[in-house]
Amino acid sequence: MKNDKPYGGADFRVKGNRLLWLKVAPPHTPFKAVSEWKDPMIPESMEPWMNNSSERLNRYTVRFFTGTFEHDLTKRFEQFGQNATWWVSPDWTVIYIATTWTDYKQDNGPDGYGVTYHKLWKSGDGGMTWRRLPWPQVNNISQLAFLDANRGYAIGWGPHIWRTADGGQHWNEIEVPVVAYRVDSNQTRAAQVKARSDAPIVKDARFAFTSSYLAPNGVLFFAFYSPEPHGRQKDLSLVYALRWEDPVDIYFRAQQPRGPEMAVPQATVVDMLWVPAGDKGIRSNALYLLTEQGVPHNYDIPHDSDRKRPAGIWRWTGSEPMHLKTFDDDIAPGALNLGRDNLLMIDASSSKNEHDIALISRDGGESWDKQDEGPGAAGGYFGNGGVTKWRYFGNSLHSREIR
Repeated sequence: MKNDKPYGGADFRVKGNRLLWLKVAPPHTPFKAVSEWKDPMIPESMEPWMNNSSERLNRYTVRFFTGTFEHDLTKRFEQFGQNATWWVSPDWTVIYIATTWTDYKQDNGPDGYGVTYHKLWKSGDGGMTWRRLPWPQVNNISQLAFLDANRGYAIGWGPHIWRTADGGQHWNEIEVPVVAYRVDSNQTRAAQVKARSDAPIVKDARFAFTSSYLAPNGVLFFAFYSPEPHGRQKDLSLVYALRWEDPVDIYFRAQQPRGPEMAVPQATVVDMLWVPAGDKGIRSNALYLLTEQGVPHNYDIPHDSDRKRPAGIWRWTGSEPMHLKTFDDDIAPGALNLGRDNLLMIDASSSKNEHDIALISRDGGESWDKQDEGPGAAGGYFGNGGVTKWRYFGNSLHSREIR
């Protein structure tokens, strides 16, 4: 990647000696030669726009590359954007990329945030060529999750879930549970609508699921933290399940709307992982939940943001979720992965030394080994079911085996 400047983090995939590389990059802002500086102690940018923070932010781009270890990667896609998410089919033939671009030169919109534009792109030839799909630019996509090249979900702020069966040409919105809409820390969206039906609901318009995960059996799980009472509990995370054949009003029916599969007390679900144990539906297997323990930080309380929220791990097999372990206070959770022979691996970080940490379990989450992986990487990849873990750090790609 020496020819693609400036250096930056990336999300990537590795298969054999082949690579797919997705990168969000700031603009290249070189300085003039020293001989051209007006003041020999003050560097000068090559162009005037480079001195304007809004101009620099507006010129971030989303870039996609393909290549092999033997050759430098080739750029196949570039669009303006400060954020992106993607999905790659198992054979690497079909790829979707959703881009988000915020115009930092515009004033904030009515929701208090900057004005953003969201676009959806698709390749059917492994990323060599791309076309833009029809998609409302006001609708954010934070995650793409597909069962195959044509059937899948887009998940975005609100929160919202959309479903397509024709490769992204048309989408139907799934009405999410009422308690998933949050307008402030004390009221659900429905409560505010009832109180003031004439008031536009814009507060917390970018509220999102804390985690969403499409299991290999085709069930989409999504979780969010709710202060609303559920049963005899409050301050918990609710986890719902959506099957492909479910109608769009499954959570919003007048009679028998589907409720959550489970409630996780005093924790926020940040990632989920399905470990199959049979073929008897979602309740015959294990769903692991990676969490931040404790209630979310309340920024209205002085110094509450300093309160530690360490990583935790839970297991659900169809009844109540079982809390397996809370890790040391310095461990912040990242992602949950499945290795060969049902090995579990948690990507995490440590606030003690700002290093990446791998937490490994070989007995279904009952016991864990902690492995220090060194200073924080700019990207990583671990193919579920495999043994090789990759880290991108300091312009170099590193690998090691997890067994």
